Amino acid sequence: MGEVAGYDGRVPPEPPRLKEQELAAWLALAFRTALPSAEVARIANGDGPKPGDFPGNVIEHEAADLKALAQLGVRVITAKDPEFPGKLKGDDGPYVLQVAGRAGLLGEGGVKWLAGHRALGEALERGDRAVVLLSKGLLNAKTMLRQLHDAIEDGQVVLVSAEPPRAAWNRLRDQRRDELVRRVT
Repeated sequence: MGEVAGYDGRVPPEPPRLKEQELAAWLALAFRTALPSAEVARIANGDGPKPGDFPGNVIEHEAADLKALAQLGVRVITAKDPEFPGKLKGDDGPYVLQVAGRAGLLGEGGVKWLAGHRALGEALERGDRAVVLLSKGLLNAKTMLRQLHDAIEDGQVVLVSAEPPRAAWNRLRDQRRDELVRRVT
């Protein structure tokens, strides 16, 4: 295998990604649609959403969020991506995840899934690899991303959110996050 530009050897290069507009359509489907949940599931489980399914300003807004996430080193994966955890797939699961770190870690065994960041310090002290599922969007987790940068780059921690990128914390999001963690553990 030849060298990959910008690859430092610690985190494996990621597989080819959807085009920005296609990924923006997935964000719009997951967070900005007024469609009944059965229709959303049908679209997500079929060919997936298309940019033309949504008004242009919605796609532009989601594309702007994608760019902001990318500047933080966060990528978005869909339920169609191979790294998406199988236990989270389904009509009642999320269709997109924001991921900071090695997405492949999401499906590996021996990884601790944590509901929030409070238990992370103990896991890191033991040398565990951890996936931290947050109850807010990763655009609202900039401080945490900075604090955990080295652990994320070393493949020890992956930060994940199933919430809209700009979502703030609230109790309902905590409950959804806790349910998702129960599904994967």
